[in-house]
Amino acid sequence: MYDMRRMNGKTIAWSLLSLSLGSGAAFAQEKEDSTANQFSSRPIAEGDVMMKRTLWRRVDLKEKQNISMFSKNNEITRYLLEAAKAGLIDAYTNDSCATKITSDELHKRIVIPNQTAGLSAEEIAAGFGEPAKADDGWANKPKTDPSKTAAATDDGWNNTAKKDPKKEVAVEDDGWGPPKKKSTKKGKNQVAKEEPPVVEPPKVDSSSFDNQIAASDEEYFPDQLSILEIKEDWTFDKKRSRLYNDIQTISIILPSEQTATGLELPVASFRWKDVERLFRSDPKKYIWYNTHNTAQNKNLADAFDLRLFYGRITKFSNANDKAFLDIYNGEKEALIKSLNYEQELMELEHGLWEY
Repeated sequence: MYDMRRMNGKTIAWSLLSLSLGSGAAFAQEKEDSTANQFSSRPIAEGDVMMKRTLWRRVDLKEKQNISMFSKNNEITRYLLEAAKAGLIDAYTNDSCATKITSDELHKRIVIPNQTAGLSAEEIAAGFGEPAKADDGWANKPKTDPSKTAAATDDGWNNTAKKDPKKEVAVEDDGWGPPKKKSTKKGKNQVAKEEPPVVEPPKVDSSSFDNQIAASDEEYFPDQLSILEIKEDWTFDKKRSRLYNDIQTISIILPSEQTATGLELPVASFRWKDVERLFRSDPKKYIWYNTHNTAQNKNLADAFDLRLFYGRITKFSNANDKAFLDIYNGEKEALIKSLNYEQELMELEHGLWEY
């Protein structure tokens, strides 16, 4: 009887130990799955994802629906760039978020081109930028044409123009009050004219020149950076039985009208996880401006959660990694196909709800 009780005790102990280890492993697996997506602020476990597609949306901040996050002195681009320069969030080269950008590199990306029309130190040392010399390039001064000199002194009636001695006398200021008139009468001592001292031009310091160029660099204004590109996962969660637009990254794009080449250029990309944390750190600063009721201004993070913006789909995940503009010929055809794809996603979502 004693042995049976002893065996039952051992069995219960082993059972409790196995249950505790199993629950710990399950908890570890659940924790690992929940943190699989490092870009999302609310990651979904991989086992709960029934269907997923990645979308790229182009958000024009000057459109009427998006102007609330682009209000004067509250531009979302201003907040993102200032936070990146201050080191509050990390900036990356593209939406893959693999390579970080330093504050100096970010500054170079948003500097207005051809802002300083100066010359480099090598060009100045080579002689560029100096005033034109009076000689012919061979240390010979140009000869004066006597016919032109005579023509200049002729009044047009074959009479040589007379010189006015009063006009030839130059009145000099000695720096001690009004200048005194010099007497032209004979017999009196005349003051000899003093030639001004020859001042050599200052030598160009290449280091100071570079500093002047660096100091005069100007960046684009935040209201000029009016395009955002949002990368998000269109995900259907089978556990909660609902669709999520899980934002992954947000990128700032320099519009084509601001570039010399006429092409849109990427400025920087940010993880949405970091951006949302920044917006929620100060709800009264990072606001979505409510034009109709300023008492109901919302935080930018809440505005994104409520989908209070419009962004046209420009690309979806495909094997060739091509955008609509690359697949179809012309912007008009790409726009029509983009709107059709948006409608297809709505119908697909409806079908998943029925399933």
